[in-house]
Amino acid sequence: MAHPLALKSDRADGPTGRLLAFVGSLQWEALDKDVQHAAKRHVLDTVGVMIAGGVGDVATKAEAVLGTIRPAGSVPVPGRTRRADILDAAMLGGTGGHGIELDDGYRQGSVHPGVAVVPAIWSAAYGQNISGINLLEAAIAGYETVTSVARTAHPDLRRRGFHPTGVVGSLGAAIASGRLLRLSRDQLSNALGLAASSSAGLFAFLGGGADVKRLHAGHAAREGLFAALLAKSDVAGPPDILEASDGFFQAFAIGKGASPRGFDLPPAAAFGITDCYVKPYACCRHLQPAVEALMALRNEHGIDENSVQSIEVETYGIAAEHAHTGWSDFASAQLSFPFIMALGLRFGRIDLSHFKDDVRRDESITSICKRVHVSVSPELDRTYPDKRPARVTLRTAKGNFTREVDEALGSSTLPLDDTGLEKKFIDLVGPVLGSAAAHRLSERLWSIDTFRDVTPLIEDTARPRDGTKAALAS
Repeated sequence: MAHPLALKSDRADGPTGRLLAFVGSLQWEALDKDVQHAAKRHVLDTVGVMIAGGVGDVATKAEAVLGTIRPAGSVPVPGRTRRADILDAAMLGGTGGHGIELDDGYRQGSVHPGVAVVPAIWSAAYGQNISGINLLEAAIAGYETVTSVARTAHPDLRRRGFHPTGVVGSLGAAIASGRLLRLSRDQLSNALGLAASSSAGLFAFLGGGADVKRLHAGHAAREGLFAALLAKSDVAGPPDILEASDGFFQAFAIGKGASPRGFDLPPAAAFGITDCYVKPYACCRHLQPAVEALMALRNEHGIDENSVQSIEVETYGIAAEHAHTGWSDFASAQLSFPFIMALGLRFGRIDLSHFKDDVRRDESITSICKRVHVSVSPELDRTYPDKRPARVTLRTAKGNFTREVDEALGSSTLPLDDTGLEKKFIDLVGPVLGSAAAHRLSERLWSIDTFRDVTPLIEDTARPRDGTKAALAS
């Protein structure tokens, strides 16, 4: 039986109370232009990866399983033909979006906000007369929840074996969905408390079985949305859930008896959404600075792969944990330090096509992988998460070449501009919906803040019911 909302007792000055106050006061018109633009960029980017990843292997299998246990629904799923109910649509959207390792992320929390937040509100907004501004406000609320909580819990949460996207993502999805559904402050508190008990995700996939990593994002999107829907019906969750005894921070980060770290929100801290990165390469972000350093050395010095005797990578501890991840399957290959470095040396770029069976089983690629040696540099480890450093040395027949980088392309300090972001979107969406539809959808997403109702826009992210590529409706 649900408890009366009057029993809520969030402390106004605690992390939970401050988060709820921030979300309640968030207004599009009062936001700086850079925050508004960042919101549109990250919605566009996440919708693009949801569409491209929606046709992926894990999302396809998940949909097939769901199809055996319940009928189709009415909510479109980006990139797919079959409709789903509101919760399954969120789950499939998150799973697909995280399925190609091209979704956005936040370095200071080692978390992927977009694929938890956007699928939840994309499903919840369908058919509900939600404006583009309403959706963008909800997205910002969700991103700030994820980034502030993940930043406070990092790196302890990750070092304890948890996947931040699965664990923190559910909180962001709950707050974003609750904001979209116009929940009261007490209902939002309930949603956050309920979502915290659904937080889940273990990082054991580095040793194999990386398909589950994709499901973590889908789980977070679904459970956060479900928590908001339950809270709307006055189902209660624990108050002060972030800082409470046996609450979120104690369970996932600081442990019993410790005091919560500083927890900052705008305006005391910069908006997290403006500091989230956009991925240019289809692989784990922890590996991207190193592979960029390698590709720069390769191109600047004209280094041929056959002349390379060894590839030595010095980096921070969390990145180095990917040193022994194999590449026998698509998902693991995207997380494998040896394989990603081999691709960088062979091709000078990282494309989705490089993860197909024929490339992963290529013995010459395996030969390069065996020459990759990854180690933790105490010097570089001390700079993480303020930086994401890597130092790469290529030892070759004609000498040794070294390059050190602090961050990869797509970060706030080395941004992928709007033109590059749009190209990424078109390249991902075109093969699924068709080139004309991809261009038209991109134009509409850039102007999402002008939509009085986003339902037609959501409709146009799904594949036509006959499964063919088709131009978007005007």
